[in-house]
Amino acid sequence: MSNLSTNEVEYKTLRECTYNDFCDWIWASCNYIPFMSLLEKNGCQYADGGFGCLVPIREAILRGAKEVDAIILETEVTQINRLKSKNPFSLLFDAFDFMLEHVERHNITIGKLSAKQNDVKLNLYYTPSVLTTNSLIFDKKLMSKWWQSGFDYAKSKNEKVMNEFRPDLLEENS
Repeated sequence: MSNLSTNEVEYKTLRECTYNDFCDWIWASCNYIPFMSLLEKNGCQYADGGFGCLVPIREAILRGAKEVDAIILETEVTQINRLKSKNPFSLLFDAFDFMLEHVERHNITIGKLSAKQNDVKLNLYYTPSVLTTNSLIFDKKLMSKWWQSGFDYAKSKNEKVMNEFRPDLLEENS
């Protein structure tokens, strides 16, 4: 998440803190300001929504990961042409989306380079279709449907890769 007080991105693991503190850090990492509240903790203000780092592949590698699964909640190829902004709120939202899309692309590019340089297996999983154009809408049924669709898509892509490159593994796991 982003420590807005120190202007730094911070990463936490459950091993480094209590369960309740970790829940706070998860909350902070999801706070899409100014639309959601800030977390004030240890005298600092925290938020995120991906402002500092959306896909921390490089950080996982720096912490010793030898294989990284990154789930990208976007399609692999940009499929949206935005409509013109109609008011300051929609303009602000579009500007944040634009910024986050570019942060995400840079994070993935840096992650790919870091994985190659450090001989780390990197698995990128994208969504099969555009999920939403408004990430502030929370609909449990719709989100469950998206989750299942993404899971099925990733599973089918993984099976395709396994069939093409390692059919022997499929036979072993049958």
